[in-house]
Amino acid sequence: MAASDSRFRDAEAHGRAGAPLRARLARAPIGARSAAALAEGTKGSRAVGRERLGFFFSLLLVYLLFEYGRPARPMGIPMLISVVLFGGWLLNRNTGRRPSPQVVCFFGFVVLMGLGVPLAINSYAAFWTTYGMATVLLCTCVPMTRFITSARQIRLWMYSFIGVAAYVGGYAIVHSGFGPAGAAGAQDENYVAAMMGMAISCAYFCIQAEKRRLGKVLLVLSILVFCVAIVVSFSRGGFVGLCAVVAYCLVRARRRLIGLGVAALIGLTVLTVAGPAYWEEMSTISDVNEGTADLRLEVWKIGLRMFEANPIFGVGPGNFRWVVGDYQSKDQLDKYGRSLGGSIIAHSLFVEMLAELGATGACLFLILLWYTFRDLRQVRRLGRVSGEVDSLRHYSDAVAGSIVACLVNGLFLSLFYFSYVWLFMALAVAVRQVAGNHLKAVRRRAVVPVASAVTGSPGV
Repeated sequence: MAASDSRFRDAEAHGRAGAPLRARLARAPIGARSAAALAEGTKGSRAVGRERLGFFFSLLLVYLLFEYGRPARPMGIPMLISVVLFGGWLLNRNTGRRPSPQVVCFFGFVVLMGLGVPLAINSYAAFWTTYGMATVLLCTCVPMTRFITSARQIRLWMYSFIGVAAYVGGYAIVHSGFGPAGAAGAQDENYVAAMMGMAISCAYFCIQAEKRRLGKVLLVLSILVFCVAIVVSFSRGGFVGLCAVVAYCLVRARRRLIGLGVAALIGLTVLTVAGPAYWEEMSTISDVNEGTADLRLEVWKIGLRMFEANPIFGVGPGNFRWVVGDYQSKDQLDKYGRSLGGSIIAHSLFVEMLAELGATGACLFLILLWYTFRDLRQVRRLGRVSGEVDSLRHYSDAVAGSIVACLVNGLFLSLFYFSYVWLFMALAVAVRQVAGNHLKAVRRRAVVPVASAVTGSPGV
């Protein structure tokens, strides 16, 4: 990664390094400056005109519809998309290049989970959990890092996610907080609220990158839908996630006036829609001695016992619910009057990860988070080299905010095996790669016209 890091350091210094060149261009004859500017603009226009979305990128957009929109009859299309995407990645001419650390970690997770299958008590559950994660990580996340290659594609991916989330949120509003797939399809009120929080971050920062007035209006309307869906869900974790993502958005907003206006609109929407029953439910967030909060705490204690007994590799992927009874204390058996085995999940991304994949899985996850936020931070620190790079800075904030929303909701939800956080980690790789490639192209376009204008020689 040393070469990649040095490229970003060079890019950050581009604004300073380009100043002498711009001064030399300013002293050049007016005709030469005009010709140079025209040549640069024409070249950029031709490049944009030649840009194609690509077949595999289009499949990534269709994947979002099936993954979150959950049509009633998918007809095997999601699996077909996954196979084609992975095959396209294997055959891509750039696949042999040095992979990003995140891609290495994606493969590492699949290998780790595969090793846990024969060691797990319930190898059947371990196999199918590994199969599902391999489909997400290898057949979707890894191809995302290869087939999202432009700022336009990043924008379209985010807008597609926002659009699908708006559909899910609208459905949840009229179905008591449940998504199209319902509780059986892992779209109960808590999981829908988690998705809404992630979508708020996307829409919020896309507003700041969007140039069209209609686009801004639609993004604001989508945020209103997401907020109403969270309120309708009565999810306490969703409310905590909403507070976290709003706080992040306010801290990271580059255009303070717009940011404060959207935040005020979010607050006004929640206050208008939420009734006394909602606030009464939210007031029980700190009550950990009864109800589901008490049960979660007991389950987390059991999960930590699993980790203590299996600190390296855990109990195996997908095995928490099948061995939970073996780690109940006598007091817990007396409290519930039965074994909880086969009937309950971890209710926490972090407890689930520690219990099932041990310290090895936790280290891989922390490495992924470190590289992801490092990449996004490097993009945010870039100067105003061009309009595209400025948009990428907003998109990097959107991705980071979505991951924060997912992790905060993950404190109370078993989100580890869901695609939520993994897709945005893969998108972070794409954002950084696109920013690096775009900056290299900007430098090439800037240097050649300046040299031509000063020396009088034709551009290369």
